[in-house]
Amino acid sequence: MNIAFYTARTGLIAQQEGLNIYSNNIANVNTVGFKASRPSFADCIYTIQRATEPEWQTGHGEHVQKTDLMYSEGTFIYTDRELDFAIPHAEGFFAVQDRYGEVNYTRAGDFQISQIDDHWELVSANGEFVLDYEGNHITVPFLEGTTTPDYAALTDMIGVYAFDNNFGLELLGSNKFTATERSGEAVADPTLDKIWQALERSNTDIAGDMVHIIETQRSYQLSAKIVQTADELERISNNLR
Repeated sequence: MNIAFYTARTGLIAQQEGLNIYSNNIANVNTVGFKASRPSFADCIYTIQRATEPEWQTGHGEHVQKTDLMYSEGTFIYTDRELDFAIPHAEGFFAVQDRYGEVNYTRAGDFQISQIDDHWELVSANGEFVLDYEGNHITVPFLEGTTTPDYAALTDMIGVYAFDNNFGLELLGSNKFTATERSGEAVADPTLDKIWQALERSNTDIAGDMVHIIETQRSYQLSAKIVQTADELERISNNLR
């Protein structure tokens, strides 16, 4: 099998990964607090095919070198819903804890309250416990003698966390992030504000990602055509023997 076949094959794989990333961005255009991703492509290794012609280097295709998270702020919308919160800073995150005790981080502040035994706790849209600045569950306070939550006190209790390097965070499913060695540990930061009755929209650039999808599709089609041509040339070569 010739080099053209394998070179084009790497193009198919890389462009498919790119399509997946851009498509995921567009699919989450209405997801609260979603941060879009951007793939970075790079050349595969170059080799010298003829020792007598060292300047004739042959490439071997491309690959997705890395995927960057875009931490630009999305637009903020006011919802008039008492359990909606937004962080007007690109570096802040809410901390949420799942039922297994794992703590992750999110920009989505569309919270709910859930009854736990004899009290009520603040939870995320996925049912995970929202944490305060000390890393504890938040028991919802109520106005004295009423069943109405004390939203001012609740707003103050919700923890906001920051990292040394946001770009080192690992993206999980369900619009969550987890800390890594590159991001550093999460640190509670009471100086970061919260907006009550508001949500941050996805920062997906729908027009830009549509253009990227068209470009990536064309690259994919070109790679597919090269694979087909290389296969036909190989078939012709075999039939001549």
